[in-house]
Amino acid sequence: MTTREKIIQTLALIASELHEVSAYSYLIGGASMILQGFEIGETADIDILTTSEGAQKLQLSLKEYRQISPLTKENHLFRSNFARFRFPLLDLEVMGDLQVCKYKEWQPVLIQDNQTMTIGNLTLKFPTLQEQIRILTLFGREKDLRRIDLLKKLSG
Repeated sequence: MTTREKIIQTLALIASELHEVSAYSYLIGGASMILQGFEIGETADIDILTTSEGAQKLQLSLKEYRQISPLTKENHLFRSNFARFRFPLLDLEVMGDLQVCKYKEWQPVLIQDNQTMTIGNLTLKFPTLQEQIRILTLFGREKDLRRIDLLKKLSG
C-alpha cells in the first residue's frame, strides 16, 4: 500500500469527525504534499492545523484513538492545543492554534492562501505550494529546509 493510500484510508476512517471541523482546518506537512501529488517519500503522520476549539472537538470525538500524554520533541519551537491519535495505518496529529517561537516571540501559524481537494465526501483545505514553502521557512528546521528544496525541484 502506498503512503498516499494510507493517508486517504486514514482520513476516510474519520471523515465524519473531520467534517465537523473542516471549515477551520487545514491539512499541512508531508501528508498534504503527498495528496497534492508531490513525491516526497514517506510521512510518519497526518498533520491537521485547526483552532483550539477544533482540536478540542477532535479530542472528544476521537478519544478512543487518542494517545495519552504524547511525547513531543520541540516544545521550545512549537506550542498548541496538541493531540496525537493512533490509527492502524498512520497517526494523526492535531494542532489547535499552533504557534511557532521566532526571535524569542510566539507567533501564530496562519494559513494565508489555500486550495481544496475532495476525497470521498470530505473536502480538505491545504496550503498552496507557495504557502507551504512560507510555513516551512517559518518553522526553519533542517528537515523543513530539505522539504523546501525538494518542493522547489518537484514543482520545477
